[in-house]
Amino acid sequence: MEEYIFGMLHGVIESKRLIAIKSRKKIDFYYMSKSMFKQFMQYFQTGIFIFMVVKQVPRIYRGHLVKNVVAIEKVLSPNKNKPTYYYDISMIKSGIKSLINQNRNRLFIDFEMSMPPYNNYQNFVSEIIQIGYILTDEFGNKIEDFSSYIKPKLFPELSIRTKKFLHLEQSDVDSGNTYDFLHQKIMQIQNKYKPIVYVWGKNDHLELNKLNKIHRLSNFTKSMQFIDLLSLHKNYFGLKNDIGLFNAFNIYYKEEILNNQKHDALEDALITKEIFYAFKDVCNNKLLIDFQ
Repeated sequence: MEEYIFGMLHGVIESKRLIAIKSRKKIDFYYMSKSMFKQFMQYFQTGIFIFMVVKQVPRIYRGHLVKNVVAIEKVLSPNKNKPTYYYDISMIKSGIKSLINQNRNRLFIDFEMSMPPYNNYQNFVSEIIQIGYILTDEFGNKIEDFSSYIKPKLFPELSIRTKKFLHLEQSDVDSGNTYDFLHQKIMQIQNKYKPIVYVWGKNDHLELNKLNKIHRLSNFTKSMQFIDLLSLHKNYFGLKNDIGLFNAFNIYYKEEILNNQKHDALEDALITKEIFYAFKDVCNNKLLIDFQ
């Protein structure tokens, strides 16, 4: 069981990751995880007010009776009728909602990358070896989907690790398209549709930037709006750790598909699209989901 509490910060015991909150002339201690304490430590000054969700049942921790902090909702400094807000999850959620609800074409895209060999991997550079995407209009109607293997240039021979993990053969990428083709394909989509690009995690965006430089091609990503759905989920739900793409899908749709994951770029792009629309429903109060 959880409860909502608020009060003035009375003190901090940094070595134990404890904060003392004064409420109704009483001082209580609250324990925070390492990542949460690190995130909010900069705001912990005497006199600020903290609004939190905590575990209802206390426990003994290193000589103190404490309650575990589940989430911090607000951190503010009182200033008559105009308090200074250092953190407010409701404002963050409002901003995410506005971002998600933009009426734009959308490109849900995923890449599979080559992996280093088990030995002698010091000079290895990963490359995109498969692309999958789904392009939709602002109403979610599919305009186009596409899937293709991409020939690696720097390390043409796939490592055993890559073939084993992605369940493919050398002949798959040998018969694929070049990175120049991929570059031109995305450039054409950007010029014609100007979509918001949705990815799960930062790697896809970073890989495009890296390979555009390696191949000495124009960096189209500068003119594209990339949205990392994983980061949005972590900010919206207050998650401490990353969550996998298929785990997120399982939570939303109550379908256990993790064991059937193929590491296929088009399939992952489709899953990203399905997660986007479920998350959009959450932001618009049409769906209630608990990721904690």
